[in-house]
Amino acid sequence: MAPVSNPSLADICRLQDAIAQLPQHEFVVEHTFLPGQYLRKLLMPAGTLVVGKRHRHRHALIVTGHVTVRTEAGMVELHGTHIIDSLPGMKRAIYAHADSVLITTHLTDETDLAKIEAYVIMPDDAALEIEGETK
Repeated sequence: MAPVSNPSLADICRLQDAIAQLPQHEFVVEHTFLPGQYLRKLLMPAGTLVVGKRHRHRHALIVTGHVTVRTEAGMVELHGTHIIDSLPGMKRAIYAHADSVLITTHLTDETDLAKIEAYVIMPDDAALEIEGETK
């Protein structure tokens, strides 16, 4: 389906601030460690909305179910299973129309979740560095 809009990082951060004032759902998260790879699986019940963290590195986001998700091209409604090439610095808002599953993959040999998060996650206000260039 074609994107319906292309919200900015600032738009997504405002959404994050707004939903932080609402009652929060405790999501089921599963962690899988493979040689050279960490996978994080999030179970999203129908009717929930998440705003993800920005990632420093390119990785895959695997989505199964029925969601509307912010992609590099804008907000897109997806049905079924999709693999999204998640570029560095992207911050996503994802709404689950039906029970759905999100899996992120990260290349690392680390198994300590705090160290993985420090390596993978970038602050919302951080400038993005790509091949020595700051954006």
